[in-house]
Amino acid sequence: MSLDSTCAGICRDLNAISAWLALDTFSAAQRETPPAEHVIVIVLLGNQVIPTLTAACLLAHVYPHARLLFSGGLGHATRFLYDNLSASDFAPLIHAGLITPSQGEAQMYAAVARHAFSIPTARIVVETQSTNGGENARFSLRLLEQSGLAGAPVILLQDPLMQRRSVLTWEAEAQRAGIPSPAFSRSAFVPQVEPGFESGSSEPESEPGSGNLPQLIPAHSTGTWAFARYTGLLLGEMARLNDDENGYGPRGKNFIPHVDIPAEVWESYQRILASPLPELAAR
Repeated sequence: MSLDSTCAGICRDLNAISAWLALDTFSAAQRETPPAEHVIVIVLLGNQVIPTLTAACLLAHVYPHARLLFSGGLGHATRFLYDNLSASDFAPLIHAGLITPSQGEAQMYAAVARHAFSIPTARIVVETQSTNGGENARFSLRLLEQSGLAGAPVILLQDPLMQRRSVLTWEAEAQRAGIPSPAFSRSAFVPQVEPGFESGSSEPESEPGSGNLPQLIPAHSTGTWAFARYTGLLLGEMARLNDDENGYGPRGKNFIPHVDIPAEVWESYQRILASPLPELAAR
């Protein structure tokens, strides 16, 4: 199958999958969330996407009595987070030595929260040992319990592509630990792609925007992912959420409960698997 001739269809499929992965129960349930003067916990799990950090810090201003918990040590996304910060409006914090490549994700987040958003240190809880999603949830829940915050409503943020699985993991780990932790899922945005607009060459291209491949829309291409990484993360999340022997559900690793993937999302996923995109993501 030629991706060039089906690029618009591939974009529709990618956008349909992204919209499902980027679970957001917070926006629809804001009327049920506590008033701003109540104590809640805003939890940002380690990832590379700068808009999730901005969204968490802005929520901390909306809820001035909220605690802000950053979770993440040195993991798969750490170097990408540092690179994104280096190219962002927060780069002066790197030049000042407040953010360094040796820091974990939560430490970088905390530096931005304190120095760019003026959030007091007393409101920030930092979990620096986790290296994957399961540890993010498990270690963060333990910190909440130790801080006397078990049972406080949680607004959970993560890379939008990992948002659905992260909430499921949080709920599963809370249940295993016997720690009440009602969680609202907050997706900073829903990733979208569009066809490339630079076609016209007679030679096949292999870069996003060439006309032969989709590309992230401009609003989602800064401080986020390279297109190949976006594709790899999206496909990886679908494989983990699929409840078979290779997934994270009860039939596989049993990290999360069974997930019913909507038929239309599954069909989009199958079409992506049959396209050249998986090969690009594997490079």
